[in-house]
Amino acid sequence: MNTKILTNEKGSAILIAMMILLMITVVSFSMFSISSDDVAISSNSKNMTKAFYSAEAGLALAKSTLWSDYINWASTNPQKIAGETGNRATYQKYLDNLGLTDRATSSIYNSFDLGNGQSVDNVSVTRTDVTGTTLLSVVSKGSSLDGSKNTISAQLRVEGEGFKGFEFAILANNVNCIMCHARIDNVDRVYNTDATKEGTFDRVKVASLESMLIRDTKANSFVAGTVYTRGIVTDKAGNLITNLSPTGAGLEGYAINSSDGKIQEPLNTVNLTEATGTPLPKNGNLYLNYPTDEADMTDGVLPTTSPPPFPDGNGNKIVDDAEFDEIANGANGGVSGGIIYGLTTGQTYNSGALPGSGNITSLGSTYNGNLILIGTDANPIDLSGDLAVNGDVIIQGKVKGTGQIYARGNVYITGDLTYADGTNGGNRTFGTADDGTQNALSIAAGRNVMVGDYLTPKKGDINNPTDVDPGNQTNGETFSFAQSEMTLFNRREWTKTQQFLPDVNGGMVPNSTYDPNYQPRYYTMNAGDPVYVFNKNYVDNKGKSKGTYWDPASKSWQGKEHASSYDLNVLTKIDVGDPQLTTATIAPLSSTSNWISPQNLKTIWGSNNAARSSGDPFKIDGQIYTSNSIFALTRKASNTAGKMTINGSLVASDVGVLVGGGLNLHYDQRLKTFLNIKDDSKVLLVQTSWYAE
Repeated sequence: MNTKILTNEKGSAILIAMMILLMITVVSFSMFSISSDDVAISSNSKNMTKAFYSAEAGLALAKSTLWSDYINWASTNPQKIAGETGNRATYQKYLDNLGLTDRATSSIYNSFDLGNGQSVDNVSVTRTDVTGTTLLSVVSKGSSLDGSKNTISAQLRVEGEGFKGFEFAILANNVNCIMCHARIDNVDRVYNTDATKEGTFDRVKVASLESMLIRDTKANSFVAGTVYTRGIVTDKAGNLITNLSPTGAGLEGYAINSSDGKIQEPLNTVNLTEATGTPLPKNGNLYLNYPTDEADMTDGVLPTTSPPPFPDGNGNKIVDDAEFDEIANGANGGVSGGIIYGLTTGQTYNSGALPGSGNITSLGSTYNGNLILIGTDANPIDLSGDLAVNGDVIIQGKVKGTGQIYARGNVYITGDLTYADGTNGGNRTFGTADDGTQNALSIAAGRNVMVGDYLTPKKGDINNPTDVDPGNQTNGETFSFAQSEMTLFNRREWTKTQQFLPDVNGGMVPNSTYDPNYQPRYYTMNAGDPVYVFNKNYVDNKGKSKGTYWDPASKSWQGKEHASSYDLNVLTKIDVGDPQLTTATIAPLSSTSNWISPQNLKTIWGSNNAARSSGDPFKIDGQIYTSNSIFALTRKASNTAGKMTINGSLVASDVGVLVGGGLNLHYDQRLKTFLNIKDDSKVLLVQTSWYAE
């Protein structure tokens, strides 16, 4: 045996064994180390998770304070009842009471112990009031027992719900006169030339939120869709009516499919039949006393108010400087083309003729002053996006492009306002120019919108520019259609402020609609005029009732349909300075600071009428909106023959339309998303972002 070899082999085995032992030791140590690290990592992760959930708990506490506690909060000025959502004004007051003022940051929680070794270290909120919205930036910091920390940031928005009133061809608190010789239809169906599309067009919707007045046997009107009412529906004597389409010349419908609401073609006249049941069926053609709870509005949402186009944070029903600025700062459009004539604050327009040329080449997104816009076939008003005007607007003529005009004051449509559309095979390509440009216009007014000559008194001379309703008389002089309507609209507002109302016998009865905190909004012809209210009744020497009175059973005014003169036997005249007007808002129809006189306005309308062919209807393309009034009228004695055609919609608190020769209103559903109006009467909380730092 070779001992040398054996010795070498033994030495090698020992070396290998020692190396293996070393490797095992290293691996064992590593495994121990890894195990220890895993324990540490697990512990750290658990602590960080606790800190994260602590921060999340802080955000939940913030939402409870900023929203849940607000819902349970009550206020008197502005009024909010505990449990109600409330409006934007009440929410802002709530934040003020918390010490969360605009553009400031405040801590609402500090060192809040959550137990189990967790705590909310700090929750801070930054409030920023912007266009129609209150932004709340919340930063929540949480920690765990070992000192681990985490931070969560979230952006919240409190704003009014999006206004859904632009889904209606006509929507108003009070609908008077318009349902007389009217045809209300879908504009796409009216201008369709493709026979294969017949029967595919959506129904249209018409709604009143407080009252609708119909001459039930003389309405001779048709709606290709659905009529919704809340409040009361009356005949011209104030009697309640439930059958809106009686035999012979009532308010009737064109048949729609009960399955999908499409208009049946060819058109088929049908009676309006009240939809009943619980829940209400969809796609009916008449809903009386439609619910106010959205959960019960099975045929679509019908708003409860007409919110202002400009934010009204203080609830005074006036467009204040800061409120106009909120819209102006967000505007992103402009105007080119057409005649653009601007008058800065303090300037007057002393002519009864529209300007033949402009003094402005083009406009950006805002104009500070009163504005006249005129378009022609060769040179239309070219719109692009939003235009905010810090004053009144006079507008007529051809319009090209898509845009929205927000006027702080009144809007006067002094002649046809139509799209510069093209033709195809001799047919109008509605909403599209020959070059393919899409044409669509929305107008929103902070005060009122007047279409046509609202100034001429009853039986007055439409061709005499000096024959205008002065807005302030007392000796039985006849007044204008607009003043007649205003006495009715004013009565609705006045009624809400009165604890007792006059009855048929000349006494007083309790008013169940009385609201001691209601702030009325009244109309006058001119700034400084008295407010006239049609609210009196008397019997003449022949025993005939000559006025109106309150019926507590039906909660409606009974008697004569309307007043026609400055007769203080039937009208209440509330002068400037009367305590009843202390908290009221006045919305005059005259121009702001009288920059254009009523006489010059009437002359402009008269010139437009003189240039019109006999029997040519007054024509408007576009959507018109205001939270005040729209007055539109064409007289049979004019060259319009009392006719009017509107391709768009009319949405307002009050709509007074006198179209003796017939109204054709074709709803343009393209415009229902054009105006970004928030209904601040009911705010909601939305979380727009969330992230952990």
